[in-house]
Amino acid sequence: MRAFLDGKLQALQALPVDLRDVAAALRNYLLRGGKRLRGALLIAGHQAAGGRPEAALDASIGVELLHGYLLIHDDFMDQDDVRRGGPTLHRALGGDHLGASLALLCGSLCESWAYQLLGPGAPLAARTVEQVIAGQMADLRGPRGRELSAREILEVQRAKTGTYTFELPLHLGATLAAAPQVLLDALSAYARPLGVAFQIADDLLGTFGAAEVTGKPNAGDLREGKWTLLVARALESAAKKDADRLRSQLGKADADVEELRGILRRSGAEASARADAERLCDDALRALDSPAVPEHVADDLRAIARYSVHRAL
Repeated sequence: MRAFLDGKLQALQALPVDLRDVAAALRNYLLRGGKRLRGALLIAGHQAAGGRPEAALDASIGVELLHGYLLIHDDFMDQDDVRRGGPTLHRALGGDHLGASLALLCGSLCESWAYQLLGPGAPLAARTVEQVIAGQMADLRGPRGRELSAREILEVQRAKTGTYTFELPLHLGATLAAAPQVLLDALSAYARPLGVAFQIADDLLGTFGAAEVTGKPNAGDLREGKWTLLVARALESAAKKDADRLRSQLGKADADVEELRGILRRSGAEASARADAERLCDDALRALDSPAVPEHVADDLRAIARYSVHRAL
């Protein structure tokens, strides 16, 4: 990733306008950290189909750049200040209209680079990004519309993050090594429940997680009024007084977050969400018992599943 960025960002410095600060900010943002989960999954999918890891390195960088593009745009839309323990890109570039515009262009640049690196996998990635964008639109509009049920929230989240986090990189890697359909089906049986479990775990971290673990403040989801499984479950099961209080405070910048966390706990929403994440993780692990998945790859995928979900449980 570092070598790729150094080569590509050199081109920005050839222009007559000084863009060195933009290039440096983008490089820092992309190399700051993160789980590198999607790149690892792409290589695992490639190995599952008998491919050599080094043959999938470009594509693994591509899927991480695709993730970077989505994060940069998401940070701007949510008006977040912190990502991975440092400033979001639009804040690093000044936080004004110009800085935000440059950040969005950097995100689009990452998307372009991603498709270049994904090669024959680019059409599959583009179709998945189409789902992600639709899910993000629903996520943004959600707080301004009617209350969503737990099932409807999971449907939005599955479109927004579930498919592109696990199923897309696994299928990209496997397809690059000419995987048979039986392997693709087994990888999907693993990835689909895990994608939902991962999103539930992410919501738990976004509400209860420590900032030093998540790399960003943990009050954002409640103060932004995001519809999450936690919120839906609480509204379904909380005492009327608590449910009314949650409705009145959700989405307020000055909301008492500790009070709202207490409602989520008392209603059983937190415990219920954790149990759902565990159950779905178990479903994903059972899918790896398929003879289509080589055991050494299955071991890696089991470790990734447990890490992805248990980091918040």
